Amino acid sequence: MSTERAKKKRRVLFVTAIRSEYDILYSVMRAVDERPETETNLVVTGAHLSELYGNTADLVELDGFEVVGRFETLLNSDSAAGRVKSLAIEIMGLVDVLDRARPDIVIAMGDREDALAVATTAAYMSIPVAHIGGGDHADDGNIDNSIRHAVTKLSHLHFATTERSAKKILDMGEEEWRVNVVGAPGLDRLLTTKDLSKKEIGDYLEFDIESDRLLVVIQHSISVEIEEAGMQMQKTLEAVSGLEIPTLVGYPNSDAGSHRIIDVINDFARRHPFIRPYKGLPRNIFVNILRHADVLVGNSSAGIIEAPLLKLPVINIGARQRNREHAENVIFVDFDLSEIREALNRALSDKDFLDRVSRCENPYGDGHAGEKIAKVLAETKIDRRLIEKKITY
Repeated sequence: MSTERAKKKRRVLFVTAIRSEYDILYSVMRAVDERPETETNLVVTGAHLSELYGNTADLVELDGFEVVGRFETLLNSDSAAGRVKSLAIEIMGLVDVLDRARPDIVIAMGDREDALAVATTAAYMSIPVAHIGGGDHADDGNIDNSIRHAVTKLSHLHFATTERSAKKILDMGEEEWRVNVVGAPGLDRLLTTKDLSKKEIGDYLEFDIESDRLLVVIQHSISVEIEEAGMQMQKTLEAVSGLEIPTLVGYPNSDAGSHRIIDVINDFARRHPFIRPYKGLPRNIFVNILRHADVLVGNSSAGIIEAPLLKLPVINIGARQRNREHAENVIFVDFDLSEIREALNRALSDKDFLDRVSRCENPYGDGHAGEKIAKVLAETKIDRRLIEKKITY
């Protein structure tokens, strides 16, 4: 590719701060990079550069996207104050990167502090912001909901995952021409990732998962229950460990309370040989773990968004994700041992429930969001009409 041709391409900048977010964004980045009019620029930061969360920056950079910025932001802290300080550090780093790289448009993903950092920095620098995942909402009291809606108001283009979410964006006063319903890009990887056997996964993890059953646990803290995060993980793993089934337990996001969750995970893994924790995993391994799982337990958005496409039963524990738009594959319970145990039995053995799961429809799309988003990013005119936002009522 000549330098002259490269300069004519529309530069779309993505910021990734954690492996789970990167894998959701991957199909969008790839689709943008494959179009003749656009190219992907990447900033790597946050938990990607933390040993605690697996130093996943190197895995990200193996995919070959042009990295225009790489800087550390994550404090070794388990407090809400530490999370806000990390946000401030990220904004400072992004100012320098955006000023130097001058992208044509930046992508804000979802509802974490990284999305707020991206949207705030770019909006102040008059760089258009495209937000993926606006309009989603859960009645769980988590700060993520407020962040998501704040990013919507800072953004110039909206990529909603469902029709219901698009309506909420419009109800917030956003102009209709800015809103696109594309589905959730996290589904795309479920269709394109090569199948791996249990043996291949087990060999990679050095952990035997070739029995009839496999459980996966992914549980995060929420901002209004930081002090209870460790106790909540304890309840979940007490219920799960009673089954003595091979269980893969993912490390949580880098939110306040995550250190307490990690301590509990490692304690259970030391005492129970059938429990194996993992940090960041390559995309092909993680996707195939979900394909082979019998139940996904915890409170991850993967249970709400991706699991229905795999017809995977989900037990969502606690307030996180409560009342979020979902399919019939999800059982909602509180952090109560008897409730969790009953839900596990239902998810593993209840034929009526499993039949409903096998027929459930995913409200989050068909697994082709990346292509749809890339098309809009390539074709949208970047001018004062895009930058100068109006509120409709």
